[in-house]
Amino acid sequence: MYNIFFNNRILTICTLGEKATNDINAVLFHPADNYNLSTIPKLMDKSEKFNHFIIPTEPKMEEKTYDKVFSKMTHVNAAGGLVTNKKGEYLMIFRRGVWDLPKGWQEKGEDIKKTATREVEEETGIKAKRGNLLCITHHTYHLEKKFIIKHTSWYAMTYSGSSVPVPQTGEEITECKWIKKSKIKECLENSYASIAEIFRAAEII
Repeated sequence: MYNIFFNNRILTICTLGEKATNDINAVLFHPADNYNLSTIPKLMDKSEKFNHFIIPTEPKMEEKTYDKVFSKMTHVNAAGGLVTNKKGEYLMIFRRGVWDLPKGWQEKGEDIKKTATREVEEETGIKAKRGNLLCITHHTYHLEKKFIIKHTSWYAMTYSGSSVPVPQTGEEITECKWIKKSKIKECLENSYASIAEIFRAAEII
């Protein structure tokens, strides 16, 4: 199953039997055989009436459908981390008025795992130990007249030191903070829907 975020609205590509189709408010799409699937991202981008738009597929056809839907977009890769400290707190950043997690673009020739640890350190000053891949999120945005879909690999990370996180102000980060587990849902109320996906993948919420 793929969940692609258009701000806080979701386009899901999945087989009919998957859980996402149980959303009673979702719009279920049934295209004709000759429908150009690559027009759907612009439809989602321009119209905010679809909060959850589902494209059902035959079993094992999700990837093929995904490739068709996003065939005309610019694809970029990024990585970030969900960092936990000795107290069981989670490292979050405050950027452009919302709570987020440290992440950034993959540099040319760079291994995506290295991207994750590098970006966490650059954005927060924290040198964390990288663990397993939690999930890959997908979201769209516009940059320099390009319609982009970003694929972000998220890794579980741990930090056992005592350094105070330092925000990378050049990336519009105004605060880095260790958040108690009991406060995560409160932060997610002022965050992106894709960030909640990561906490769900880690079974924190």
